[in-house]
Amino acid sequence: PARAPLRPSWRRAGPSMSGEARPSTLKEMNAQRGYSPYKCIYNRSDGTQCEWNIACYLSCEDLGIICSLFIVLWACLLGIYTLLLKAALDTDEKDTALWIFFAFGVLFTMFVAGAVGMNQVEEALNEKYNPKEDA
Repeated sequence: PARAPLRPSWRRAGPSMSGEARPSTLKEMNAQRGYSPYKCIYNRSDGTQCEWNIACYLSCEDLGIICSLFIVLWACLLGIYTLLLKAALDTDEKDTALWIFFAFGVLFTMFVAGAVGMNQVEEALNEKYNPKEDA
């Protein structure tokens, strides 16, 4: 028996390979994947039904995850700022906390400058040991 030719593993079997027609609209693509975005369906005054997509074709679960992540982000920021304010108020006489914040800022700036500088060094070494041949 003849063997069927193997399909390369890096190619996905999509609509173009299986003979199906490609979906032309976002609605068809969502239906093909079984995805249902959060939408408001209402009847117009002339009796036709209209769909109004809410939140850029995201599902209700996606909206819940995004909103909860924003709430956690802002709660963490509020907590950090509260701790920094408390530290600054507790060390008001000698301004110890402000000097510590300044030192952390200087260290952060030095680390970023070092990372940018090392990128330039690595590019120079890469060019030295792996020269590009002109075609």
